[in-house]
Amino acid sequence: MLTSAATSNNKPVFKNRESITMNSTYNFSVVRILRRNQGLTLNELAARSGITYATLENVETNKAAPSLKTLDSIAGGLGITTGKLITMSENQIVQRRKAEFVTDEYNEKTNPGAENCRIANFNNVKMFRVQAQKGDKVNVPQFHGNCNEMCYVYSGCIDLTVSGETYRLNPDDCILFDGVLDHTYEQIETGEYATVHIPKDVYSLKNLLVQADEQEVDQVT
Repeated sequence: MLTSAATSNNKPVFKNRESITMNSTYNFSVVRILRRNQGLTLNELAARSGITYATLENVETNKAAPSLKTLDSIAGGLGITTGKLITMSENQIVQRRKAEFVTDEYNEKTNPGAENCRIANFNNVKMFRVQAQKGDKVNVPQFHGNCNEMCYVYSGCIDLTVSGETYRLNPDDCILFDGVLDHTYEQIETGEYATVHIPKDVYSLKNLLVQADEQEVDQVT
């Protein structure tokens, strides 16, 4: 088992130099991405990290399981913490879903507008494509868990009412709000928009996929 202890300068000292126990799936090719983002060659990062070119190349190509000492050195060369590097390398997966129209279980009386929604469901993360006609309303509380909601308007115009406050959204407008709050989308002009339900629990996102200027939306007066 790998253990560490803190020195007086709070830098971890690893007592066991063995390779990481692979209880999870790791993809250390993320090191290459981070290196290239900083404009570094293999030789330059190896020199910064105090390791050999061959060791760094083996890590980037997943040819060998690196020790914590090696990861600590590489993280230092990249200017990030070892924990962050390991987290970025863990469970890097790609998931693909086909958005489909919602099933009959979502009663239109309690979830008005559900028939206009296609949904791609990634466990607790949901993405909706909504195509609606002028005058249509979408209010689907059954879709919501403890999440934040983001909306992006592709075409047309909608009024989004959140807890009594109404926001006019036009093409390319985006808005982010607490999805737990009562809210309704009303189509002012026929069009299309997408919404994403993002769990507030960060562990839901981590388990799913381990990988600014603010623009205001005019409030309808």
